[in-house]
Amino acid sequence: MRIGSLFSGYGGLDLAAQQYFGGELAWYSEIEPAACTILAAHHPGVPNLGDITKVDWAEVEPIDILTGGYPCQPFSQAGQRKGKEDERHLWPFVAVAIDALRPRIVVLENVRGHLTLGFGDVIAELSRMGYDAKWGIVRASDAGAPHGRARIFIVATPSKNSSRID
Repeated sequence: MRIGSLFSGYGGLDLAAQQYFGGELAWYSEIEPAACTILAAHHPGVPNLGDITKVDWAEVEPIDILTGGYPCQPFSQAGQRKGKEDERHLWPFVAVAIDALRPRIVVLENVRGHLTLGFGDVIAELSRMGYDAKWGIVRASDAGAPHGRARIFIVATPSKNSSRID
């Protein structure tokens, strides 16, 4: 299984995908300098596609699994909750990547506040592209961390019963 990673950070979501599904990281897309340094050290020779808003997905190596923890600031209870009006609203670029790459599995992560702002748009867009999605809330304390930071995880796979809507 080949894994592609968007908004990779330190690579936690990618490591989870590797552990659960198997496979290897084919490429990642990250712009934060510290995270890029960590990823380059952990994955020498794996290309960094850089800024997701500038990637030509037709030129990107196909993958089986796409992971992404797209920016949470537009949806977070801790922020101004501007949703689509926030300049950091990058979900549309994730949707373009999914639509172009057509991975067998999509694993996304975001803040719990996304459920009440923008989440319906994400699920509708995945459906439009012919994906079925399941989601759930996981708190950091569920994994043994000493705090309850809640995150939403979405797993989407191509629908067996629907035709793609374009």
